[in-house]
Amino acid sequence: MNIIDKSLESGLFFKQKDRHVVEKLVSLMFTKKIKKKETLLRHGEICKEIFYVQKGLLRVYIINEGKEVNTWFVQEGDFITSINSYHRQKPSEHFIEALEDCEIISIKKTTLDFIMKNNHKAALFATNELFNKLCDYQEQASALRFMNAESRYSYLYEKQSEIFNRLSQKQLASFLGVDTTYLSKIISKYKSK
Repeated sequence: MNIIDKSLESGLFFKQKDRHVVEKLVSLMFTKKIKKKETLLRHGEICKEIFYVQKGLLRVYIINEGKEVNTWFVQEGDFITSINSYHRQKPSEHFIEALEDCEIISIKKTTLDFIMKNNHKAALFATNELFNKLCDYQEQASALRFMNAESRYSYLYEKQSEIFNRLSQKQLASFLGVDTTYLSKIISKYKSK
């Protein structure tokens, strides 16, 4: 979904009659085409942007004891950033990498600050999106903290079933914290339910 349609979708803040305003605001942002395996953000970099995924699939991961560990997946219609790095301008602990060729809208922090100061509907939309993400993160943190691999599989399937055929077994196993052999057993068990 493109960002203009996303802004108009709920009708809470921007209405169809505001399309020209939304288009003007979006013109302040940058569209990037990102190739598969290209990294948008690296560990240690300061995140100065929020990314909106118009097309494609991204993964968020950390390096733990020398191994890549997927922490979440982001698809079309979602915003992503390294929140702590973006808000506090501290080095990121995360990597954000394209799993497919993607089209991303990049919103610089300075641009978003300007838009929010000068357009109350944009500020309300951004605040609403932020709170939606915070709700998701709180749910993910609470749910995933105490779940075993089978429960995490079920949770991810419930939340993002449409990405399963877009992930490799290695990527999914990394998210679950298991090897691919054990993942096959989880998948078999899950399908037999």
